Amino acid sequence: MNKSFVLVTGSSGGFGKAISTELARKGMNVIIHYNKGVSEAKSLEQEIKNIGVETEMLSADLSLLEGPEKLSQEIINRGMRLSGIVNNAGTGRPGNAANINDDDWDAVSNVNLRAPVLLVKKLLPAMDKPSSVVNIASAAGIRAGLSSIAYESTKAGLIHATRSMAITLAPDIRVNAVAPGFVKTNINSQRLSDERVLNGILNRTPLKKLGKTDDIAKLVSFLLSNDSSFITGETIVIDGGITLA
Repeated sequence: MNKSFVLVTGSSGGFGKAISTELARKGMNVIIHYNKGVSEAKSLEQEIKNIGVETEMLSADLSLLEGPEKLSQEIINRGMRLSGIVNNAGTGRPGNAANINDDDWDAVSNVNLRAPVLLVKKLLPAMDKPSSVVNIASAAGIRAGLSSIAYESTKAGLIHATRSMAITLAPDIRVNAVAPGFVKTNINSQRLSDERVLNGILNRTPLKKLGKTDDIAKLVSFLLSNDSSFITGETIVIDGGITLA
């Protein structure tokens, strides 16, 4: 197999689905990674095939220590080449500095920070030159809150890891991050359906609206393309201006 793919972790919902379909529309072959969302991944697989590009489905639990090794070895053993990696898989657990649970801290750290770094390291033999990595961070990694110290800390760590990887892997591999603010997805739709919560967010957002998953997907597509060939080590905040407020 000599065709290049883009690996999108956590492909089956939210940002991952939007990113995967956007890349397919731009003519990129996509590796769909999923953990538990089998039916969603299969639906996405068919959608991408209907667009007219190639796709493969691979499963791995990135919250486990062996997760990155399992996923990377499957790609390498199949002889697949990569033109890009989108480290999109992420998770969060409630808890602040006074009450965070040890197991929750480990689970969030494994998915949000350990897996992205180790996946890039382990997949270097499969990556084309040039190629591109995009890490999905968060505006919460820039501006701290009260809801989840594990989520905020690991996303901040991913932003710094992006800079470190960009230096190490240049000039052949560019590494950038995207830091979304409030975007309506299935995961947070219940919270955002609370009018008081929604109005509070909109009042703090200069652009007075929520983001869309397509907004994130189009930015990721740009960072994977040759149109961004002089950009590396950057974190682009896409939050309607809420981190400015």
